[in-house]
Amino acid sequence: MIEYWPWWLGAIGLTSISLLYFFLIGRLLGVSGSWAKVVFWREQQALNKENEMLHSQGTEAINSTLIAETLAEFGEDALAELGDDLESSPPEKKPVIEKESGWTSHLTFLVSIFIGSLLVSIFTGHFELRLNLSDIHSQIFGNLWEVWIALFFGGAMVGFGTQMAGGCTSGHGLSGSARMIPASLLSTFVFVLSAVSLTLLMKEFIS
Repeated sequence: MIEYWPWWLGAIGLTSISLLYFFLIGRLLGVSGSWAKVVFWREQQALNKENEMLHSQGTEAINSTLIAETLAEFGEDALAELGDDLESSPPEKKPVIEKESGWTSHLTFLVSIFIGSLLVSIFTGHFELRLNLSDIHSQIFGNLWEVWIALFFGGAMVGFGTQMAGGCTSGHGLSGSARMIPASLLSTFVFVLSAVSLTLLMKEFIS
C-alpha cells in the first residue's frame, strides 16, 4: 500500500514549485504549455524574429506602411485625415515586445518531472518495469493490445482537451485558480467533475 503525503505537505510543495518556476522562468507553471513550446519551437522562433524585425523598424516604418496602404485603399482624402491625426498625436515610444522564453527551459522542466518521478520511485522501492497497468485498468481494457489503444486514445484526448481549454490541471488548476481567473476556475471545475464521475463509473463497473 502506497503512503501518500499529507495534503498540507503536498500544498507546500506545489506552491514552492510554482513560485520557483515563476521567478526563474518568468512564466506561470503549465505542463501542457511547456510541451507546446517544445513541440512548436520552430514556429515560436520564427515569431520571435518577426517581432524583433518589427521592433527594430520602429514607428516611422510602420507609419510609412500605413500611409501607403491607406492611399492605395481609400485615396488622398483619407490620407489627409490620417496625416492630421498623426501630426496631432504625441510621438510614441518605441514599442516593447516581450520575447518568449526559450524552448530549452521548457524542455528542462519536462525532463526534470520525469527524472524526479523516476528517482522517487527508485528511492522508495516502488520502481518496477511493467507492460500492464493496474488491476482495475486491466479489468476494463484487458491486458493485450486493448491497453495500448486505450492509452493512445486517452493521451490524444488529453492533448486535444488541453489545447482547446488553453491549459491543463497545472496551468488552470494550480496557476490560474490561484489568480482567480474565471476561465481557470471553470476549467478546474470541469476537470474535477469529470475525474469524480469517471471514478464512480469505474467503481460501478468493477463492483
